[in-house]
Amino acid sequence: MFSNRAVWCVGVVALVCGTDRAGSAPAPGLYQIISGSYSECCGIAGDLGYPLPNQNQAFVNLKIDSETNLATMTFLAEDQQTVFTVIPCPPGAPISFNFEYGFIFSDQIFFHVDPGPPPEQKYWNYTVSNSGNGLKIEGLVSVKQGDCADVPTQFSHSDVVAVRISSGPLVLDQIERDTDSFRFHFSGDAPYDYTVEYTDSLSKTNWMALGTYRAKLAPIDVTVTNSFTNALSRLFRVRKAPCYCR
Repeated sequence: MFSNRAVWCVGVVALVCGTDRAGSAPAPGLYQIISGSYSECCGIAGDLGYPLPNQNQAFVNLKIDSETNLATMTFLAEDQQTVFTVIPCPPGAPISFNFEYGFIFSDQIFFHVDPGPPPEQKYWNYTVSNSGNGLKIEGLVSVKQGDCADVPTQFSHSDVVAVRISSGPLVLDQIERDTDSFRFHFSGDAPYDYTVEYTDSLSKTNWMALGTYRAKLAPIDVTVTNSFTNALSRLFRVRKAPCYCR
């Protein structure tokens, strides 16, 4: 135990970067969207769209039923719970981007319905494949025109890339004491912001920010040094959050 009782703790979620899984089926899990585009066509305003991620489409959850060996893919908002939904013809039935009955092949998952039941007769065709450390997603949903004129009837995703998130801990190492300073190291994966915070007592609810480090395009290695001359004890933590910076 160091004098001045320097103490550290960690409360973070780490991104697991695996190897390229070419030749194997996409793995189930929660994935964060890092690039791609979404578009709607072809109402009176023409082709509309926007780049991803955004607040309504930030994550993709991929599940595989071990009994049926069928997959389910869901597009989720920033809260990782709200399913992305559109209403093509209010007050008609919404389209939830939750696709079931995905067929798993050796190197991809295929979601296809043609057509669905009336009145919307929804059709969808999505392909999920491995891309480096994550997924590549391409697909289209379309509905029957119905009673609304000049509203979008086709909704598509193009070149969507998402990286897998795991609950493994981020590791603080190389912990050193130098007189009245405390030093430690951690590594962070892209695309995330890592905010180092400290407090002098766990009974306090306010953590003070020491610094924020951004891993935009590549992993980073960070060495944090902090002086605590006037502190009897000090605790550190690292908060990890998507940077939305690509």
